[in-house]
Amino acid sequence: MSSIEIMEITHHPREGRLELQLKGRLDANWSDHVGNAIESAIRAGNHNIDLDLAQVDYVSSAGIRMLVKHFKRLKSARGTLRIVRTTDAVLSVLQLSGLDAMLVAPPANVAQAVGKTTEPQKSEKAEVEPRRWELKGAVFESYDQQAGAVLDYKLHGQPEQFATGQLSAEQSIRVRFDRDVFGLGLGAFGSGGRDAQGRFGEFLGVGGTAVAQPTDGSSMADFQISESQFVPEVNLLYGLTARGGFARLLRFEAGQSERRVMALSDLIEAALNNLQTTSAGFVILAESACVVGASLRQSPALAAGKSPWNFPGVRDWLSFTTERADERNVVLVVGFAEREPASDCALFLRRLGPGTLAQGHFHAAVFPYRPLPKGNLNLQESVSNLLGTESAQTVMHLLADEREFEGVGQTDLMRGACWAAPLKSSEPAPGTRSTP
Repeated sequence: MSSIEIMEITHHPREGRLELQLKGRLDANWSDHVGNAIESAIRAGNHNIDLDLAQVDYVSSAGIRMLVKHFKRLKSARGTLRIVRTTDAVLSVLQLSGLDAMLVAPPANVAQAVGKTTEPQKSEKAEVEPRRWELKGAVFESYDQQAGAVLDYKLHGQPEQFATGQLSAEQSIRVRFDRDVFGLGLGAFGSGGRDAQGRFGEFLGVGGTAVAQPTDGSSMADFQISESQFVPEVNLLYGLTARGGFARLLRFEAGQSERRVMALSDLIEAALNNLQTTSAGFVILAESACVVGASLRQSPALAAGKSPWNFPGVRDWLSFTTERADERNVVLVVGFAEREPASDCALFLRRLGPGTLAQGHFHAAVFPYRPLPKGNLNLQESVSNLLGTESAQTVMHLLADEREFEGVGQTDLMRGACWAAPLKSSEPAPGTRSTP
């Protein structure tokens, strides 16, 4: 009885690309193995991958399906997957399948003869090169967005009423999340406060979208996306919202840092320093290594004067992250941070972690992993594409658990994009306190 031929895979970095050399049969038995190797390479930050199939003498439909899947995945992240060498047998299968033009890179001499290259053509108007620097081993890129942009923001409601169980659905207000509005807090979708009173939970809104975590026993977060004349609306118990554009986009890559991750508090501190401001609003789209936070189990509008913080009843109100896990998800984070918050706003802000003296409030919607495009990104397009193809698993209020022994730390990110702009206060919303 003959033994199964083993698929061998070797890695060879080459001038900004990663080449994977395969030896064996790319059939149903080994397609997942090769797919996992490509997946691991993508998660490590390699978005331009070459496949050397010169020692692969057979490919099945399972193998082709796997190649097409990762080709499309990398293309959506502005990357490439191409076959640079192949056997006649494999090339014949690709040609008969009509996939050779998509997957197989033309030989270098042919490309030169017709005046083409195997790399994507650059536009006539070259993009402005970003500013680059390193901090604690992490690599940053800075892209200017809207020159002089400042966010006009408001604090809605009275957050101190959460601790006393005094929040009421009748006090909620409806907030429209137009494309230039973002924010977070406790809210719910519905026709009004009374309709939503049993579902109030963590939510965030940005780029014409809103995502909310219902507290009515639903296992999945719900969401709304702007479509034609439809604009997402949230019934808001309390929260922070801001209107305006972002001054800067920071791209970060923590793969060369000591821990190979960047703590959320370190990212916020780096952004505040880059903007040279003491307060800012943030939207972050990133690949996560660990998400640390809490979600409500029950609607605070049903507390009826009983504090959710009372022990041991707090366990019935809140679900906490109890251990660190290498989640490798994509997170959409919305938040605000201030180094010197005034008294009213301080009720909404909390310590972020050891990486900064700023206090803040951040919510994260957690999605299944997908590679993020590199370079300068459009915020609205990025958020719409994410919610248009994936469903959020949960929405969490991010925490820093700094207990000496039991603490699980804070949210750690691997790489991603951070849009930020300085804050200025606005007139108070009706029936609410205003920020400084």
